[in-house]
Amino acid sequence: LLMNRNIIGGWKYVNEKTGEFFNDLSDFQKSLTKILSKADRHEYEPRRWVSTHAGDQISGVKLRKFIEENFADRVKLPDNTQMLFPSGA
Repeated sequence: LLMNRNIIGGWKYVNEKTGEFFNDLSDFQKSLTKILSKADRHEYEPRRWVSTHAGDQISGVKLRKFIEENFADRVKLPDNTQMLFPSGA
């Protein structure tokens, strides 16, 4: 993943295991060369990173914890609720 650092959103998915950033055309070539070189050496593991840091199971637990920590006074979850999934998005 080669991502422009100046766009809104998505930064949390770019790291040493998933890709590189560039700022503008002044450093695009340098970042492109870097990502191609590291890809040739198999230094990226985006699928592994995503499977351990994202997805329904992980995000569902994070959402439940967020709701419990921030809205416990307004939301009562059923006992033994392990994760939450948003609907209607």
